[in-house]
Amino acid sequence: MSRIRPQVELFEKNKPRQARAKRTYDNILLAAAELLVEVGVERISTNLIAEHAGITVPALYRYFPNKYAVLYALGAALMDLQNQIFESWQERHFSAGGAGALMENIEELLLETHRATRNQVGGHEITQALRAVQPLQELRQQSHALIGQRFCEVAAHALGREPDEEMTIHATITVDTFYSLVELALNDGPIPAEGLLRHGGRMIQLYWQDVIEQAGSPV
Repeated sequence: MSRIRPQVELFEKNKPRQARAKRTYDNILLAAAELLVEVGVERISTNLIAEHAGITVPALYRYFPNKYAVLYALGAALMDLQNQIFESWQERHFSAGGAGALMENIEELLLETHRATRNQVGGHEITQALRAVQPLQELRQQSHALIGQRFCEVAAHALGREPDEEMTIHATITVDTFYSLVELALNDGPIPAEGLLRHGGRMIQLYWQDVIEQAGSPV
């Protein structure tokens, strides 16, 4: 008989308003990010986070109920950063040439997202935690779904189509492939990240080629 996993509280208890509280809150997140790099997600704990942040455990609990809530806040901040990069990219290129211009510059989006994630303290490890830790997976899925919906709407508008099921499928596959490429490039394997992202960008371009050409837009 399978057991029902208890619900894990993932939301912070209090949002800091005063400058001192904000510094404490930010120190908690920075400490958690640094510990993800040093010890990994399996060994991280509220005791370690509090010690690394230079505060007591009860002080940490004023803001977060458990370690998963801390990791959730880190993941949400990273997802927001990546989403902002997407919004800036699509606004920059959509007005210049619609769907064709977006596809021509997909490598730029890959590189910008990869660079911002890599430069974030613990960015790679936060990305891994969002994929691997069950209580955090929904955050990753929701963020990707949000970007997928936005991409579908933008592409459909550019092509003079409705955001129908086919466009939704294209957008969903594109967004999941996009973030998988970024995560693969973060692994620091034998193939340089730029090469992986360049080939991945071309793969996405080819995936959209028929749809764009049928609409009469150049790729």
